[in-house]
Amino acid sequence: MAAATASHRRPQQDDASVAQALEIARESPDGSSDPTISTILEAALKRIWKKVEMQPNSYVMTRDEFAVFNFFQERFIDSDAAVKARKRYWDNTHA
Repeated sequence: MAAATASHRRPQQDDASVAQALEIARESPDGSSDPTISTILEAALKRIWKKVEMQPNSYVMTRDEFAVFNFFQERFIDSDAAVKARKRYWDNTHA
């Protein structure tokens, strides 16, 4: 049972570490060049982009996923899939 609980908590812990890494990268001039921060954010971006690629016409990023994706937006300037993913996010965001 403990293993099930631990695996159940892992996504929340991952989300928290990604959010914290993103905050550090945004707030600190050297934050995004820190190897630990970079590793966390790159892994998160890879997971997010894989979801977009698997459902290119329907996947809607969460708020936290979009924050990471937006941080790396310069990588996707010429990507139609990225443009569509951004549009879906904004079309599905409610105030």
